[in-house]
Amino acid sequence: SIADINPDDIESISVLTGAAAAALYGSNAANGAIVINTKRGKVGKMQVSVSSNTDFSKPFVMPRFQNRYGTGSKGKSDGSSTNLSWGPLLNDASRRGYEPRDFFDTGMTYTNSVTLSTGTEKNQTFFSAAAVNSEGIVPNNRYNRFNFTFRNTTSFLNDKLKLDIGASYIIQNDRNMTNQGAYSNPIVPVYLFPRGDDFNLIKVFERWDPARKIKTMYWPQGEGDLRMQNPYWIAYRNLRTNNKKRYMLSASLSYDITDWLNVSGRVRVDNSNTKYEQKLYASSNTTLTEGSTQGFYAIAKPDESQVYADVLANINKRFGDYSLVVNVGASIVDNKYDELSYRGPIRANGIPNVFNVFDLDNTQKKARQDEWEEQTQSIFASAELGWKSMLYLTLTGRNDWASQLANSSSTCFFYPSVGLSAIISEMVKLPSAIDYLKIRGSFSSVGMPYPRNLTSPTFEYDETTQTWKPKTHYPIGDLKPERTNSWELGLDMRLFKDFNLGVSWYLANTFNQTFDPKISVSSGYTTIYLQTGYVRNQGVELSLGYGHTWKKDFRWQTNFTLSHNKNKIIELVKDYIHPETGEPINKGRLDVGGLGKARFILKTGGSLGDLYTQADLKRDDNGMVEISPAGALITVNNQPDIKLGSVFPKCNLAWSNQFSWKGFNVSALLTARIGGIVYSATAAAMDQYGVSESSAIARDNGGVLINGRNRVDAQTWFTAIGSQLGLPQYYTYSATNVRLQEAAIGYTLPRKWLHDVCDIQVSVVGRNLCMIYNKAPFDPEAVATTGNYYQGIDYFMLPSTRNIGFNVKINF
Repeated sequence: SIADINPDDIESISVLTGAAAAALYGSNAANGAIVINTKRGKVGKMQVSVSSNTDFSKPFVMPRFQNRYGTGSKGKSDGSSTNLSWGPLLNDASRRGYEPRDFFDTGMTYTNSVTLSTGTEKNQTFFSAAAVNSEGIVPNNRYNRFNFTFRNTTSFLNDKLKLDIGASYIIQNDRNMTNQGAYSNPIVPVYLFPRGDDFNLIKVFERWDPARKIKTMYWPQGEGDLRMQNPYWIAYRNLRTNNKKRYMLSASLSYDITDWLNVSGRVRVDNSNTKYEQKLYASSNTTLTEGSTQGFYAIAKPDESQVYADVLANINKRFGDYSLVVNVGASIVDNKYDELSYRGPIRANGIPNVFNVFDLDNTQKKARQDEWEEQTQSIFASAELGWKSMLYLTLTGRNDWASQLANSSSTCFFYPSVGLSAIISEMVKLPSAIDYLKIRGSFSSVGMPYPRNLTSPTFEYDETTQTWKPKTHYPIGDLKPERTNSWELGLDMRLFKDFNLGVSWYLANTFNQTFDPKISVSSGYTTIYLQTGYVRNQGVELSLGYGHTWKKDFRWQTNFTLSHNKNKIIELVKDYIHPETGEPINKGRLDVGGLGKARFILKTGGSLGDLYTQADLKRDDNGMVEISPAGALITVNNQPDIKLGSVFPKCNLAWSNQFSWKGFNVSALLTARIGGIVYSATAAAMDQYGVSESSAIARDNGGVLINGRNRVDAQTWFTAIGSQLGLPQYYTYSATNVRLQEAAIGYTLPRKWLHDVCDIQVSVVGRNLCMIYNKAPFDPEAVATTGNYYQGIDYFMLPSTRNIGFNVKINF
């Protein structure tokens, strides 16, 4: 991933937008491609660069908590142990002043790097080494990465033959990376800690148990319905570690046959070995340890490898007024994955807190091995024909033979593209204000293979019974690759010498999507996959920039970008013939996942990001919330779909400014997300437990006014709407937010000041400095997953951070 790359190794980054990029980079680039060019050695004397960065981080956006009502229920503290904060109003003597923010540490990240570049006209070498050492805002959270990179470029035969070899080695390890969820997440007890209790007492998270002769968790507050534990016990005794070693080797050889014809070959190997361990110490919550009081242990060792190779022929020639650039090639990519894992509770007569597979309970131990291989063989070509450097026709084509298509009626798939661009400013005389004008249009059709093993029967291993399940999915032999047809129109302009404008419009239709529609199948199968659906994405992208230099000293450069996308499901399942029965299948609604009562439901005419619920408070015929004679509120499920909104934004905005003057540099970036919704199950749990500021305000007001006339006890109300991850309609918020994303100030000490030995760049950088507008109780831009059907959901997600960094770079 990009995160594994040392930033000081990067020479340039280019973004290829539009599906046309896939014609050269494969179906993985169907939505565009990010091309990273790494540094090479440079001709001349040796150059050494040393950089050091120290970054400090603190929680950025957090919910609003209350601290004035104590431990208990129904406004009373009965003296018994409870984890609710619905007790009496605290006075100065009983108020503990607990602040959840105090649990978090100041995160620190240290990044140090050294690069070396040297070379002659025939041979150039580049080497770099870097270390990233980070301590997170959660206690005992660590991340370390070490990068080593080597690259050498050599030319032979009067510079006609060039050999480029490279190697990278990455060591990465982390401990207790927290994402979100209720189990083994210290954020849960930190947020929900009873407000009348003393948090300082539980900082000593383990106490000696003389009967067991081990230290056990100290947590008198109890687990509640969220299986809570002492947050420090989670941090230090619910351990999750990852240790990864990755190496990448690359080599390319190119030969210039003539000044217009070149042939080349490339090969790249990318291998990684990871060791993952989970250690839950004795006395951890037994739900997590699968019933064991002795602890729990899991270990997994996944190995991943990718081998890529291609050969290319490149033509770049002019014929009078015409120019021709042609690339023809073939490639092969082979991906392998192999993982062996063991997990299970430590047996009752085992040694507590001794973590190895031999100490696991044999009746509950689960062993698993996952192994697969995918291979894609391709041929591809692109041709760009130019006329008088003002009109260009571009054609591309790619044909893939993907292993996922085995046993299907389609052995391969072809995806072409065509583009036309014209530089109008070279064709006709335009007003003097227009320095440059280019218009462009393109069409592309991109194929995407479906998941592996769908065309062949596969049987799942039951870890509980340690037997193979007799059923498989229905193997379909006529599956076809997913297809996206895209159209794009664009315009690029330079105005008044200092302005630039770019506008793009696109339309992408995706069909032949493969999914499980949850329809009935015969007794011999578990499920059946269909290929249907028709989804449209349509949008615009706009950029406007300005840059000017005054008196060769002061320069201002500013850029504004806007992007808008509208996603629409044109068709879900319509007149699809059931492969078993031959009957037509029609479906206009499909539940594809979510959290609790918040569900992503696909509907014809809707979008892939539409969030619904089917739960509500019981209401009368007039839509009023019903209150029982005892004052209770009743939750009802299986109601008609209630649409909460879409998690997709209507548009994204960004405005950057850069100022430079005599070695000084100042920059700032404002970003905005407009539209969309987010759902917070965290806020629901906080209401249920009585720790939210809104629950305290309701108590201050003597209850919650509903139906415009009825006042309900605050605990009754918030328990009804907040329990079991909450009724989503009460915890859905606008995702619109505006922030100062980044600001930096720096200065470069000129080399002449330092006797021509080196130059020194110093800077201070801040990120997430200020939230100008936000209505959600968490950062809407924070994401727990990149998956399609969990975006916009917060369930005790780690808060995003505000970062301040200090950078020094010395160039010798």
